[in-house]
Order: sequence, then structure tokens, then C-alpha cells
Amino acid sequence: MERTAREYESRLWQLLGKEKLTDLSQFHREGCNEVPLFSRERDLKFLPRDRGISNEIVLGFALKFLNSVIACERHPDGYFAAVTFWSEPPEPFVPGIFVSCGAIESFKDSLPLDPVASALGQQVKSILSDMAMPEKFDIREDRPTDADAIRVLVSPRKLPYRGFVTLASLTTASACR
Repeated sequence: MERTAREYESRLWQLLGKEKLTDLSQFHREGCNEVPLFSRERDLKFLPRDRGISNEIVLGFALKFLNSVIACERHPDGYFAAVTFWSEPPEPFVPGIFVSCGAIESFKDSLPLDPVASALGQQVKSILSDMAMPEKFDIREDRPTDADAIRVLVSPRKLPYRGFVTLASLTTASACR
């Protein structure tokens, strides 16, 4: 019996509960934080075996979760949030959520973002395109600590509210580590 998208999302929400990530207020504390949405690849074994389908399910879910995090609370003095993926991703993708609340000016200076060039970035961009969402989200990548590590960030392209910081506004600027 084939599962529906809602059944997969329900299971993914259960995993977030297990990871204690359903309290969205934790993503609105002062400072920078990045956390994986799922701590163990084996927790995702219920997803389809087809890598492309699994990655689309996980990316779609992560973007819905990101939108929930952003909508939870408004920050007129600066807030940034993105879904992240790291190079050499496990299969399926194991996304993270990166947030920065307040002190955006110092944050901007520490996150060098580049246009998508890596295979991982291209893969995420392709899935967004397949999901008919490339115009809703911006995608950039950075190399935080070593040249071989690449982090892909996906965030809303349009301002959901005044005070939200887009990837485009950070492009010339660089993460809290």
C-alpha cells in the first residue's frame, strides 16, 4: 500500500516531537542556532526508497516547517531563518534549521554566501523547481570552515514581515559558529 504525502508528513512531525523541536519559540531566542531536524538517518527509513521522491518529501516538509517557524513570532529588529543541507548529504536529505535572532549586522559580516555552484546546491535547486517553488525561495551556499564542506541555505525570497532578513540581503555579507 502506497503512503500519501500527509502520512509521510505526519510521521515527520512525530519525529520532530521526538527531537523536541515542535516548540517553535526555541527558534526565536537571541543569537544564532542551527539544529538538524532529524538526528538519525534510520528514523527516515519509512520514506520511499526512491532517493528523488524521498528528498522531495523531506525538502517539502522542511520548507513547511520553516514557514511555521517564521510565522510563529515577528522580530522587527531582525530575524533570519533558513533550511540547511550540508555537503555529502545522507540519503535521504537530513535538513537543518538555521536561525539568527537580533544582532543581524554582526551576523551579516560572518556569513559569506555564494550563488549555487555545488552538486548539492544544484540538486536542491532542481527539487525546488520540480516542486514548482523556485520563485518562492532563494538558495545560496557557503563554505563555513573548510573548502570541502558546503552548506546550502534555502529561505523565503519575499519578506514575510518587516524585520525578516532575506538571503539576497546577505549575499555580499557571511555563520555564527
